[in-house]
Amino acid sequence: MRKLCVAAGLALCSGGALAADFGVGISARSDDGFLYVPVDITRSFRIEPSVRYVSNEQTFTQAFGRDSQETKQWEAGVGVFGLKKVAETAHIYYGARVAYVDVQSTTVDEGSFGVPIYGKSDQDGYRIGPTVGFEYLFGGHFSVGGEASYTFLDVDGESSSRLGNGLSESTLKVEQKTNGTQTRLIFRYMF
Repeated sequence: MRKLCVAAGLALCSGGALAADFGVGISARSDDGFLYVPVDITRSFRIEPSVRYVSNEQTFTQAFGRDSQETKQWEAGVGVFGLKKVAETAHIYYGARVAYVDVQSTTVDEGSFGVPIYGKSDQDGYRIGPTVGFEYLFGGHFSVGGEASYTFLDVDGESSSRLGNGLSESTLKVEQKTNGTQTRLIFRYMF
């Protein structure tokens, strides 16, 4: 392990890695966004680590009580892309993104027969997807672009529910697999 760390440190300090262009970027979607750190290793190859955090709270008031749900999700991932210059100020890129996903959710149902039901769910897994995009450069540092991907999400974990003050408790395994398209508008600044 020690030799591997030394080799990685030497590789990062090599001339090619130090000549890479670094930047920061954000994406805009209707409900959340990502934070990106684009690293152009060469003019035709980009690595782009990313992070995302989403928190959502919902409350429903009914005639028999109130229901609430709180969900927290975070992702840490990386994208690997080939870059192709199509004009002096425009690029297209193609590759894939992969991310670790962690989802935690708590629910409270106060309207069930006068006895509250408390629920908790904890899941983790991955998201992976082929991605294509374009970017238009302004000046030498700013760019705006769009991206489309077809993602596969696979998370699993446990969900537990408790009736009242511990009168009855149950735990079960849960698994979620989804796929579909995602689009993003991305703003980047390269240093």
